[in-house]
Amino acid sequence: MERSPTSDNIAISVNNISKIYKLYNDPLDRLKESLHPFKKKYHKEFYALNDISLDVKKGEIVGVIGENGSGKSTLLKVLTGVLTPSFGHYHVEGKISALLELGSGFNLENTGLQNIFINGAINGFTTDEMEQKSLDIIEFADIGDFINQPVKTYSSGMRARLAFSVASHIDPEILIIDEILSVGDAAFQRKCFAKIEAFKNAGKTILFVSHSDKQIVELCDQAIWLSHGKKVIEGSPKLVTGLYAKYSKKKFDVEKIILEYKKLNNRNIKNNKSTHKDNINTPEDFFNKQLIPKSTIQYEEKGAKISDVMITTLKGNKVNTLSHGEKYLLRCQTEINEDTSKIRMGFSFKTAEGVNFGGGQYPYWKTKNGMSLQKGTYLLEWQFKCNFIEGIYFINNGVFSLSESEYLHKIVDSVMFKVINHTSTQSGGRIDFNIKAKLEKLNSTG
Repeated sequence: MERSPTSDNIAISVNNISKIYKLYNDPLDRLKESLHPFKKKYHKEFYALNDISLDVKKGEIVGVIGENGSGKSTLLKVLTGVLTPSFGHYHVEGKISALLELGSGFNLENTGLQNIFINGAINGFTTDEMEQKSLDIIEFADIGDFINQPVKTYSSGMRARLAFSVASHIDPEILIIDEILSVGDAAFQRKCFAKIEAFKNAGKTILFVSHSDKQIVELCDQAIWLSHGKKVIEGSPKLVTGLYAKYSKKKFDVEKIILEYKKLNNRNIKNNKSTHKDNINTPEDFFNKQLIPKSTIQYEEKGAKISDVMITTLKGNKVNTLSHGEKYLLRCQTEINEDTSKIRMGFSFKTAEGVNFGGGQYPYWKTKNGMSLQKGTYLLEWQFKCNFIEGIYFINNGVFSLSESEYLHKIVDSVMFKVINHTSTQSGGRIDFNIKAKLEKLNSTG
């Protein structure tokens, strides 16, 4: 049963949805249960979704993250009508297009071209309308002559290409994607994400499942973390994916994570307000107490501890307001609790939104076995040149064990810093590439 949205601005409204499956140890138990005079239960109930509520605003991109079996795909199937919820209500406002599984919605015996027209008819388009759209769909899918071959002969990547191309060209108001883009090659994935960005700019609503926190941080306005059919937290993509990365591989207390999220989010809001008040013309080589990060996430210590992370000038003065083009040191102490081998220390630079755009490692990443260190405390310095465009940035630090494939310690948002530029630049984005433009008149007109 559906319910009306609570606001004209809501595209997807979900209220206390649960999806329950009955699990039987033996196929005969199903028959025994149906015939038992006293309604004895022979099954166990499995909650694929357990009391999920959420609202997605029109024009938002919302990412859903979680381990395999967390209920992500089940949620999307309920919202697209593939599955019926056991309890609860939902409402989808607007024309919806979905990519749930490879080949879903396709007749495998028909050709790709035939499936394009079939999908168009299902979505209410006439043959003439699809004649026009099919050209764009075929060009975007870029599968060559296979468009005239049965879909059953396609590779997984080719099915993904055709499925995304069809779904994104039928003018949906809501696009729902379930991890299908992970099977495409890098060039096609970039093409898909460019299309998603165009959808966002056009005010479309997108809900998608991804195992990539990078994709969710880059693309999404909101993020939702599901675990064992339940919603853990929702909100800032940066904080949700940060806490997911910290806790998802071990047992956790949901209430504890909710409290940690609220604490970090409140600090982040206050920090953003104070940062916006800050004067961009701050003096060089300056330490601003307002730039202390409030979104720091500390990982569990498993044999190592990172401390005293800071940026200094080459003379050793601690700073967090950096001048464009100058050289600085990133310093941190690392305590190793016991003799260890195959470890690597690293850091990464991130935007204020949480997008990772580079960093460094020690030893060099091609040193496959990392390095061995005896028990003790070490000081590590990285020298770097500040080629960032003006703005606010953060640093992550980590000590990684190659043998255990886990962090011995990690700090998210260990340092917050600001970059100012006293010179002009023609570069855009986040990095100054020292671009020098030249304009030359080639001929006269008129």
